[in-house]
Amino acid sequence: MEFCHLTETEYQQFQQQHPYGNFMSAIESMHVKEDEGWKVEFVGVKENGKIVLATPLTSIPVMKVYRYFYAQRGFLMDYHRMDVLTFFTTEIKKYLKKQKGLYLEVDPNVLYKERDIDGNLVPNGFDNSYVVENMKKAGYIHQGFTRGYGTGQMRWIFSLYFKDRDAQTMLKSFHQQTRWSINRTKKEGVQVRELGLDEVDIFLNMMKETALRRGFEERDRNFYVSQIKEFTKTNHGKLLLAYLDLDAFKANLVQEQKQLEAEKADVDMKLAQIPNSKKFVKRAKVLTENLAINAKKQGRADQLKQQYGSVLNMATTFFIISNGEVVYMHSATNDAFRKFYAPYALQWYMIQYAIDHHIDRYDFYGISGIFDKDDPSYGVYDFKRGFTGQVEELVGVFLLPIHEHAYKIYQKLKG
Repeated sequence: MEFCHLTETEYQQFQQQHPYGNFMSAIESMHVKEDEGWKVEFVGVKENGKIVLATPLTSIPVMKVYRYFYAQRGFLMDYHRMDVLTFFTTEIKKYLKKQKGLYLEVDPNVLYKERDIDGNLVPNGFDNSYVVENMKKAGYIHQGFTRGYGTGQMRWIFSLYFKDRDAQTMLKSFHQQTRWSINRTKKEGVQVRELGLDEVDIFLNMMKETALRRGFEERDRNFYVSQIKEFTKTNHGKLLLAYLDLDAFKANLVQEQKQLEAEKADVDMKLAQIPNSKKFVKRAKVLTENLAINAKKQGRADQLKQQYGSVLNMATTFFIISNGEVVYMHSATNDAFRKFYAPYALQWYMIQYAIDHHIDRYDFYGISGIFDKDDPSYGVYDFKRGFTGQVEELVGVFLLPIHEHAYKIYQKLKG
């Protein structure tokens, strides 16, 4: 076996076909790290000239003279191969010591134990505990089976699988409230389109407003721009906007009004001939109610246009398409239009996209791993579970101290 540096091309080819590869270990994410000022390199192990382990290695200065190293969603390897893991660990420690590495952090893209939609362990489901045990045997310190939203990458995620299921089958499988919300967006005329890079401010401004409203810390503007640019230029990203064109919406309502009025006139004529017909009395009542609803919608459309203009930008989301999955990354909404349920239009649009493009996995991304209805984070999980799917738990974070004495001092300084 040989410890080696890999070219970007070598790494990318290996990463794209590896079962543990995902968007966070993709080349695009490494370019984002570079944009943020991180040093990026690719290392691995070759056995008889063939790559058997590869990982991205990013680093930044810490404690003035040292560097913090991060193998983002690494390592890409067969974790049954204790010999490969041990060899790599020995070699990476030697290499990082020369680079003034303080410690190495690793958060493998490996699921821990199989769970169901409610977060419960599945009897006789898969169990990858051996990954944790092998990492610990190799000298890594496991940071525990954490829950909640920390400062690191998500350990709990929620995913939906499409294999051999079409869009209508999926729609029927959703919870009743989710189906109703999706259908509501259709009735309200909510549309979805892709935003170009020249329109990224629509996304950024809505993200800023959402962060202020919800009281969470917004990521740096440059991070969003860099990530969107890197993934869209390789056709691995989609920046979407859910909106309502009030002029088109009003035109459809006027057309509907004319049809309802024509049908009502026909029913009224028949009622004049057969005044006691229960069928026509009932139909006339329904048509009168529908005309009243139509008039109310037209009035609301006129009011919204006067207040906000012809086009209402309601919600925006950035999706990543990588390693055989669609990932729901960032989203923001305009609170003034929450009754239109625009986020459901965006999710349904991308679910159909995934099915049409034979992508089997839809990653709703992070949840807290806390399934208590009274917990503040429950709403995020509840929204995602409405689409059905399953809770997934990753094996967690591992640390490998390099300069151990300095690392202990660092830990004390951190508190």
